[in-house]
Amino acid sequence: MIYITGDIHREQDIHKINPREFEAGNTLTENDYVIICGDFGCVWDGGDGDRFWLNWLESLPWNTLFIDGNHENFDVLKQYPVVEYRGGKARQIRSNIFHLLRGEVYTIDGATFFTFGGAYSHDIQYRTEHVNWWKDELPTYHEVKNALHNLEAHDWKVDYVLSHDVYESHPFSKRYEVSLSPYGEGYVDIHSFLETIKKKLCYKEWFCGHYHGDFIYEQKHRCITLFNRVVLLDQLEDFLVDFETI
Repeated sequence: MIYITGDIHREQDIHKINPREFEAGNTLTENDYVIICGDFGCVWDGGDGDRFWLNWLESLPWNTLFIDGNHENFDVLKQYPVVEYRGGKARQIRSNIFHLLRGEVYTIDGATFFTFGGAYSHDIQYRTEHVNWWKDELPTYHEVKNALHNLEAHDWKVDYVLSHDVYESHPFSKRYEVSLSPYGEGYVDIHSFLETIKKKLCYKEWFCGHYHGDFIYEQKHRCITLFNRVVLLDQLEDFLVDFETI
């Protein structure tokens, strides 16, 4: 089984995948997956806090997979090894914890997933670079090139898209005023790039996080924003009955 949710921010919101609250977790096995759509946060300080939460996650029976959000420590994340995983490249954090990299395509339980993490931080002015903010929250030209190459290799067809932020035509892309000016050369407007992907890619569903709520936006294809909910992919319609439509 594959479950998907939004941001967990380490101790702030990880309760939603604690089996005491996430009751389905009590029946999951090593053949099952919980995927987090960014702002994982359990690789943050490289110290005791990380070890505590990573030890706890590793003790759970399922595989925890995550894409990066904007609130990640990219300096620490990059210290983990890149390995081959389910047809793509991923960083292995622990035996059953993997960081799904930008622009990769994975085959998990027979379904294909295109992943592209990252997002704008709308509160940059309150953050300090390499302390609690990193330019790498936005994609680089290299990551964009990698994504296009991998999608071409898959004939621009996947089952699901996992991102943290949204594409340009999604209403949430205008929620905050954002600019590329703090990032410098080599970085790409993620809203614009995801819009390019959306227009060309054939897919069933798009999942994202970042906006701290559970919403559905439909524009030919659905984009499902997750935060509080943990949805089961195989029974998706049952889990979406009371989501807010935007």
